[in-house]
Amino acid sequence: MNRNKIIYHLKFHEPLEGKANFFFSSITAIYNTFTAEQVGAARQTLYQQSLNSGDEYKTKLCVVKKHELSIDR
Repeated sequence: MNRNKIIYHLKFHEPLEGKANFFFSSITAIYNTFTAEQVGAARQTLYQQSLNSGDEYKTKLCVVKKHELSIDR
C-alpha cells in the first residue's frame, strides 16, 4: 500500500546552531523548534500560503519548501 508523507524542508540562508537544513512533518513542528523571528514569518503566514508539493516560501532568513513523499508499505 502506498502512503504519502508531507515533509517541510527549512533551509536557512545562514546556518543556525551550526546547521542550515532542517526537516519537519508539519508547520506546527517548525514552530515547536524555531520562533517566528528565527524563521522570518509567523506560523499563520505559512498556513495561509497553502503550499502544494514542490512549492516554496521565501523569507529574508530562510526558504520553506513542501515535499510529498510516497512511502511503500
